[in-house]
Formats: sequence, C-alpha cells, structure tokens
Amino acid sequence: MLGIILLIIGCVGLALTLLSLVGADLGSFDVDLGDSGVGFTSILMPFVTGFGLLTGGLIVFGDVGTPLALLIGALAGLVLAMVAGLTVRWLWRSGQELPEVEILGSSARVVEPVSPGRYGTATVDTPLGERQVTVTGNRTFAHNDRVRIVARHDVLDAYVVEQLPFSDLDT
Repeated sequence: MLGIILLIIGCVGLALTLLSLVGADLGSFDVDLGDSGVGFTSILMPFVTGFGLLTGGLIVFGDVGTPLALLIGALAGLVLAMVAGLTVRWLWRSGQELPEVEILGSSARVVEPVSPGRYGTATVDTPLGERQVTVTGNRTFAHNDRVRIVARHDVLDAYVVEQLPFSDLDT
C-alpha cells in the first residue's frame, strides 16, 4: 500500500511540475530562496516527483525492501531538486542580462482600451522589439489609438499615456 501512495504522490508532483512548465499558475504560494529567484515550489515539485515515482516504483514493481527504496528515492529526489534549482537559477540570471530600455516619451498603440481609472495595454516599438506595457490615462483611448507615454507608476509597473500630437501621428 505504501508503494501505491508514493506512486500517487510522484504522479501529482509530476503533473504540477509539467503544469508549471507550460505556465499554469495554481495559486500564489511560493517562498523565494534569497535573491536567486528560485522558489521553494520550484525545487519541491521535482523532489516529490523523483522521490515518489522512484520509491513507489521500486516498492510496487521491484524486489527492493522499503528502507532501501526510500533511501534511493530520497537521493534521486535530491538530485532532481538540485538540477531544477540550478536550472531555474541559471534561467533567472540569464534573463537579467537584457538591457533596460527607457520608453518614456515614446509613442504607443493601444491594444486593450484605456479609460480614466482603468488600465489597458499598449504596444511600444523598442530597439529590442515590440513590448507590451500596462497603461492608464486621463481620458478614454480606444483600440488602435496612438498615444504617447508621459510618466511611469513605479509601484504598479504601469505607464500614463496622453493623446499623441497630430504632428506625430505618422510615426
């Protein structure tokens, strides 16, 4: 019975790991480990997957005693957790190498409509390519309206936009 329970735990860990790889977010629980950007669940799920699947498989399908199967599963889970932690840390650090592009004063195209007190989305052309930003304004802007980014809300990571002058509408 212990082997079946461990296999189920391993399958749940595998399912959660696969869901996190495709971007599914099941709640907001996570504990960051220092400034590495690696979260506790990023390391826990591969450990649970390796430990549960290997230990449960050895107990149910193999001719291995429970203590040895638990030890082998724990070691395999630790190795998977370390690999996952190092991989996530490397990916997080490589993402920081992109330069920050200042977009204040740039013209943008409204993608999701904006109205006073409500946020929308606009696209801005930068040297690194097109970038979508969250925007708000003092008046309503419809889809495909051209606007100018005039300020930034640091707390909300959003930008304030205003009507693009008619002389700049062709740019």
